[in-house]
Amino acid sequence: MDEQKIIEKFIELSEGKLTAEDWKTWFSENVQSVEQICGRTNFLKIKPSNSFSEIRNVYHGQTAVSNWLKSKNIEVSLSDIYKKNYEKEFDDYCKAQDEKRKKLKKSVETKFGYLKEIYPKLLRQLTKSYDGYTKVEVGKSIDEIEFKENELSLKFSDELKVFFNHVSVFEFEGVEINFNYLDKQLFEKKEFLILGEFWQYGDGDKLLYDIDNQNIFVFAHEYNPPKVIKQAQTMTEFVEKILVRHLKEYEE
Repeated sequence: MDEQKIIEKFIELSEGKLTAEDWKTWFSENVQSVEQICGRTNFLKIKPSNSFSEIRNVYHGQTAVSNWLKSKNIEVSLSDIYKKNYEKEFDDYCKAQDEKRKKLKKSVETKFGYLKEIYPKLLRQLTKSYDGYTKVEVGKSIDEIEFKENELSLKFSDELKVFFNHVSVFEFEGVEINFNYLDKQLFEKKEFLILGEFWQYGDGDKLLYDIDNQNIFVFAHEYNPPKVIKQAQTMTEFVEKILVRHLKEYEE
């Protein structure tokens, strides 16, 4: 295809005479000619993106070809039809996302409402940060918790018992706490209860409960040398302050 025919098609697009499908089809049939005549830089600006909708592609394509035409001293009457269509599509998308967030918030409040009395800040933050990968499972019975204490030969603090009575599994980006996987291990010659993982300083950092004083620590294994770093005085402080702050970083 010669330059004049490409110019004619670009003028049609600039004037809003092509449908989004027309533009997509024409471009796919003339990719090599467009790149050869317009140059690589302009070609990449004009080229439809697989991650864009057809409406967005035709709008961005119109902008790019009109700029190229201007560089050739070719004046065109720029139509606003693609711009209006794109703005409507974007507005509809924002409304749909807003509605989705409202429904998700309502769903979280209904599903995890039992956390409101004991962990109000956590519940409030979950309504903003909860996504399809988040996993929260209802807690264990007191009998199950006491059985775990006997199994591990230790006593949980009242606050740790309350937590596991409300939440048995908590999984989020960089966080994993699972009652079923609780275990004891020595860190810096001191025995801790491993609650799970909390990637505060590096992927795979262990979340630790101090059996002696109920403080919460993280084992920063990527430090040189690795070290145990205090996070909170109690389990409640960890949940309502440290965990909530972590969730805020992923707020929808």
